[in-house]
Amino acid sequence: MSYLTFVLKERRLLSFGLSFTFFSSFGQTFLISLFVPYFLQEFQLSNAGFGSLYSAATLTSAAVLPWLGKWIDHIPLRLYSTCVAVGLVIASFMVAISWHVGLLFVGLLLLRLAGQGLSSHTAQTAMAKFYDHQRGKALSISNLGYPIGEAILPLGVTALLTVFHWRMTWATILLIIACIMIPFIHIILRKEEGELEEDNQTVSQNSDADYSYMRILSDYRFYFLFPAVLLPPFWATGFFLYQVSVAESLGWTATLIASAFVMFAVARILSSLGVGPLIDLFKARTIFPYYMLPMAAGFVFAFYHPGSWSAFVYMALLGATMGMGGAIKSALWAELYGTKTVGTVRSMFSALMVFSSALSPFMMGWLIDNGTPMTTILFWAVITTLVGTLLAMCAFSSRVRLFFSRLTR
Repeated sequence: MSYLTFVLKERRLLSFGLSFTFFSSFGQTFLISLFVPYFLQEFQLSNAGFGSLYSAATLTSAAVLPWLGKWIDHIPLRLYSTCVAVGLVIASFMVAISWHVGLLFVGLLLLRLAGQGLSSHTAQTAMAKFYDHQRGKALSISNLGYPIGEAILPLGVTALLTVFHWRMTWATILLIIACIMIPFIHIILRKEEGELEEDNQTVSQNSDADYSYMRILSDYRFYFLFPAVLLPPFWATGFFLYQVSVAESLGWTATLIASAFVMFAVARILSSLGVGPLIDLFKARTIFPYYMLPMAAGFVFAFYHPGSWSAFVYMALLGATMGMGGAIKSALWAELYGTKTVGTVRSMFSALMVFSSALSPFMMGWLIDNGTPMTTILFWAVITTLVGTLLAMCAFSSRVRLFFSRLTR
């Protein structure tokens, strides 16, 4: 009942967060992949050529993200979120009119930056910044936009592509963002605008609490935590991008693995909703070291039990980790570095996550092309995940903290 009461009371700002995670789907790989066959034909690209183009766009967006992401700590949320939405409009326009592969690259770069990067960053930073005791619940609700987008948008885009040219489909996406997302931002934040602007002005004036990137990099916990931050998007991107190869290697059909995505979405929703109250009760730093264990268990099931039923268990356990991860990580940055600079801190880690997801296609593709058995890849996925879990546990160990405090004296 307290969860429902909180949602009803804060429905305006929570719907803002959920809408931004939903609209981030337009820059996510699962949606852009639907247009890949059309891009290959239109621009006469090979799979490797487009993969290189896409990875370059992703890496470039990761390089820019820390600089743009920190501004959410210094300007009103309404203005910042409008700029992000306008960026999505421009990205859709560039893809729709691209007559040369160079313009396609710019469009993909802006989609990855404004969509996957800044839209997600805006939603989660706003929830972490403007909620304290209910931060976990707020992040859980806003993260529901991801599975909702994954469930609805592929079907909608596929339906549009059966009727319209792919360029007209992107024009339709442009209109949806311009006519729905931007007006929604102004309507939903109008009531809270004064309070949110006051909070942001306080953030800008409080230089004592400001964490520069160098101060973050000098924190030993950063190096213990970032493997656990990077590994889930790295492995999820790789296994999802090459899901057909994964299915064939493990004796699953393409239809089976597609059906198992339903379990991924359900588990992601349930875990996202369930972890919110746990964050508020136990704190994110207590839960964070263990959030990758369901994913590791999913890899173990796929490794030891490559039967049809294990595909559903594998996808459900991956969904559980991905559902918990978004809320836990955003809450963790607020706990460790304070709410006043959570945008700056989160933008750095978001850039690292985007960089990780860009490296995954290269490494997974190279391993598969060189005949590496899928069971071997799954084995290393389990090992790296367990190592990342142990390192995250060390980040909050009192003995490790004592050791580094003595080392820096």
